[in-house]
Amino acid sequence: MKTASLFQLSSLRLPLCAAMTALLGACASYQGIAPGAKAIEQVNLPAIQAAQQTQDAWPHEDWWRAFGDAQLDRLMNQALTNSPSLALAQSRIARAQAASSLANAGSGPQATLNTDASYGRQSENYVMPKPPLGKGGEYVSTGRAAIDFGLDLDLWGRNAALIRAANAQLDASRYDHDAARLALTTSIARSYAQLAAQYELQDVLLATQKQRQSIRTLTDQRIKSGLDTRVEQKQAESSEASIRADLAQLNTSMEATRLQLAALSGQMPTAAREIGRPALSAPAYAVPQNLPLDLLARRPELAAQRARILAALGDADAAKAQFYPNINLTAFLGFQAIGLNNLLSAGSMVSGIGPAIHLPLFDSGHLRANYAGKVADIDGAIAQYNQSVLTAAQDVAEQLTRIAALSTEEEATQAALAASEEAYRVAMLRYRGGLSPYLTALTVETQLLAQRRAAADLRARRLDLQVALVRALGGGFHDNAAPLATNKH
Repeated sequence: MKTASLFQLSSLRLPLCAAMTALLGACASYQGIAPGAKAIEQVNLPAIQAAQQTQDAWPHEDWWRAFGDAQLDRLMNQALTNSPSLALAQSRIARAQAASSLANAGSGPQATLNTDASYGRQSENYVMPKPPLGKGGEYVSTGRAAIDFGLDLDLWGRNAALIRAANAQLDASRYDHDAARLALTTSIARSYAQLAAQYELQDVLLATQKQRQSIRTLTDQRIKSGLDTRVEQKQAESSEASIRADLAQLNTSMEATRLQLAALSGQMPTAAREIGRPALSAPAYAVPQNLPLDLLARRPELAAQRARILAALGDADAAKAQFYPNINLTAFLGFQAIGLNNLLSAGSMVSGIGPAIHLPLFDSGHLRANYAGKVADIDGAIAQYNQSVLTAAQDVAEQLTRIAALSTEEEATQAALAASEEAYRVAMLRYRGGLSPYLTALTVETQLLAQRRAAADLRARRLDLQVALVRALGGGFHDNAAPLATNKH
C-alpha cells in the first residue's frame, strides 16, 4: 500500500512540474514592445552672413529694453503683471506642482486611523472554536479601533518612475509659461513697432498733403494767369482729397493698433488713448556665434517638448514595472473586541505585520496593451519634438535670410528715393516755369510718395525682423538639458 502511494506521488510530479512551467510561462510579458523614434539632438543651419557675429549676441530676458523706449517698457511690465494668458499658464504650473506632490506622497509610508462598531447576531458556527455556551446566536456588539500602516517597497521603481514623469510634466508646464511669456512680449513689441511705422507713414502722408496743397495753390494761380485750365484744378483737388482719405484710413488703423496693445498688456480699451508715439531706437544687430549648438536649449517650446518626452519615458517605466510582483508591507496596531465594553481592555489589543504580494498572471493582455500605449506616447512625444526642432530651425534660417537681404534692399530703396526727390524738384521747377504740364508733376509726385512709403516700410520691417529674430532665438530663455536617452525600453 505504501509502495502504491509512492508510485502515485511520483506519477504526479511530471504533470505538476509541467503545470508550474506553463503557469510561469503564461505570466504577462512586455517582450517585443519598444519605442522606434529617435529625437533630433543637433541643428544644422545654412552659413548666412547676415551681420556681425558675437558670442554675447543671445537675447537677454528683458530684451525689449535694448530699444530704449520707456513707454514700451511700461507696456511690457503691465503685460507681465496683468496678462490673463500668463495667469492661465501659471495655473497650469500650480496644477502640475500638485500632481508632482501627489506622486511623491505615494512613495512614502501611509498611516490611517480606522474605527468601526456594529451590533448584530453572532453565528453559532462561525468562529473557531465555537462561541461559549450561551453566546452563539445572541445579539452582541463588536468594535475595532486600530492604526493601519502601509508601505509600498517599490522594488521595481514604479513609484520612482511616476515621480519622474510628474516632475517632467511640471518642468513642461514651466517651460510652457516661458513660451507664453515670449509669445506675449514679442507680440507687444511687433504691434508697437507697427504703431511706430504707422506714425512714420503719417509723417509721409502729411508732408505729401502739404506738397499737394502747395501744388493746388500754384495751379489756382496758373489758372488765373491763363496757363492752366479747370481740368488741372480738379486733378489737384482730387489728389489732395486722396491724401485726406489715406490719412483717415491710417488714423483708423493706428487706433486699432493702440487697442491691440492695450489688450495685449492686460488693460481695458480706454487705456488705448494713453499710448503715444513710440520712440524706438534700433539696437545693433548681431548673430550668436554658437547659434546651431545652443538653439535647442534656447527655445522654451523645445524645452517643453523635451520634458514631455521624459514624462512619457517615466510613464512607460511605471507601466513596465506593473509586469513584476508588487510587494507592499502592511501592519496594524489597535483594539478589537466582541462587546464594546471590552474594546479598550488590555486583552483586546491586536497587532500584525506582513507583506502583501501581487503578481499578474493572466490579464487578457491588459498590461501589454497599457505598456504598448505608453511606448506609443514616447514615439508621439519624440515626433512632436522633432517637428518643433524643424520648425525652429526653419524659423531662425528664415529670419537670418530676410535680414541678410534687407541691407541690399535698403540701399536700392534709398537710391530710388534720392532719384525721386530730384525728379520731383526738377518737375516742379518746370511746372512753375510753364515748361511741363501738371500731369507730369503729379506723376512724379506720385512716384515720390511711393518711394517714401517704401523707405518707411523698410524701416518698419527692420524693427519687425529684430523682434522676430529675438523670438526665434528664444527671447533670453536657457535650459541646461541633458541629451535624451530613449532607447532603454
